[in-house]
Amino acid sequence: MNTPQKFYPAVQGLAWHRTQYYSFFLPMNWHPFVWANGRDGKLFGPDPHDPATIFAVDLFDLGAPVTAADLEALAEGFFEGIEHLPAVNIESRQQTVIGSVIYLEAQYTFQEQGTLRKRWTRLFYDETRQITMTAQGASPEKYHYWLPWFFEAMMTAKIHRQFPELPE
Repeated sequence: MNTPQKFYPAVQGLAWHRTQYYSFFLPMNWHPFVWANGRDGKLFGPDPHDPATIFAVDLFDLGAPVTAADLEALAEGFFEGIEHLPAVNIESRQQTVIGSVIYLEAQYTFQEQGTLRKRWTRLFYDETRQITMTAQGASPEKYHYWLPWFFEAMMTAKIHRQFPELPE
């Protein structure tokens, strides 16, 4: 029995996106979008005509420190918020503390304006900052097609407290 070969998108290389508080690798030819509401973060997509297939980072200063003791309350709010999305199906969820960083994660599908979307969200809390990283496909098919590059961005993400230097 022959299994159809899966084709994944090729890229020209990876670019290292870095700020004082987070960094990640993403295909260098992805199109930057602008947050509609002026959020502090980054927003990229493989197709400038498809703003629903994106990798996004949102940085928000909470104004108060967050500690490991806050894990349960933060996780409850995060997962409860996802559960309220229309027609949501949560496929996986995780919560943990790594060092001083609180880490929450979920992968799920949901309806947005009558369209089924698939999303992977990772939430990090460090000191007073909430850093949200989101990979989303305009459809589950687009999500799975771009998953190797979403995975690259998510798994190379680092949370830090000072601007990282280029290696020598």
